[in-house]
Amino acid sequence: MNNEPNINPPPVLMRFLQKLARLSFLQQRRFITFLFFLFLSITFWIIRSLGEEYESGINYPVRYMNFPENKVLIGDVPYNLRLTVRARGFALLKSKLKLDLVPLRFNVNSFSLNKKGVDTFFVVTETVKDVLSTELKDMVILDVFPDTLFFKLTGISVKKVRIYPVLDLHDHFFQQQYMLNGNIELMPDSIIISGPATLVDAIDHISTKPAKYTNLSDTVVSELELSPLKMITFSQQKITATIPVDRFTEDENRLTIVPVNVPDSLNMIAIPGQISVTYQVCLSNYNRIMNNPLTPRVDYNAIKNSPLPRLNIFLTDTPAYINNLRFNPKVIEYLITRK
Repeated sequence: MNNEPNINPPPVLMRFLQKLARLSFLQQRRFITFLFFLFLSITFWIIRSLGEEYESGINYPVRYMNFPENKVLIGDVPYNLRLTVRARGFALLKSKLKLDLVPLRFNVNSFSLNKKGVDTFFVVTETVKDVLSTELKDMVILDVFPDTLFFKLTGISVKKVRIYPVLDLHDHFFQQQYMLNGNIELMPDSIIISGPATLVDAIDHISTKPAKYTNLSDTVVSELELSPLKMITFSQQKITATIPVDRFTEDENRLTIVPVNVPDSLNMIAIPGQISVTYQVCLSNYNRIMNNPLTPRVDYNAIKNSPLPRLNIFLTDTPAYINNLRFNPKVIEYLITRK
């Protein structure tokens, strides 16, 4: 079976070839010679035309550099200028086709900036077109649009901020019966940032890009990238993170409720006197929670001025190494008697 595609010439070309085939050999040779010299003439005409000078408008990319010391650019500036240039056809064709187009370098600090307002400066492009012309090969700038460039400059601020690790948590991030065992250790845990003062002052931390893992069952040391912020420079782009992972167990206990802030002349009895507490704890921390069990409490001060029929139970000093803490009931009744 033949699976090759059936490719046919266009109908116009087929008709042309059929007419050419009906000509005599001498007529065919004369026709081909005519086409050759026609092509040769067009080629010479194009080459001659491209060698002449023309005036034309082109869009040209520009890159701003060398801002005044301790200043940084904020806000929007045009990154393409509309130039009216005089150049030979070859140079114009090259720029129109964007072949090897090197951005025009605009050395801001080399020009005299005019001030407008507190932090806005401007340059009239008419005054700098001769300087910019030296950046272009085989072109002379006749006009520049826009006629004025505005630069909003602000002072640079430097600040040390902490790093916040981010995990791309999902149902299978950890292997079954495994969990995060404590805090993620970072090296370093903070970096130096710099940029516009208005932006830097509002930043209190830098986040990492989410760490992506599946079925983690052991501690892992990983290099994490920092999430970039527009116009902010970091002292480094990556940090090392140690993600502690351990097997966990779920524990359930009956714990006695302890009243607090009860006057010496009174007794406060919780009804019921115990609650059921359930939590998850890593095996490496199991003995720690056994030696220092949780203590559920109720506070007499909550009813000191306005008696309530029930009190909320709270847990103080809950250790960070336990997770998914649940207890029941969450409110209890009480009885107060005098001693």
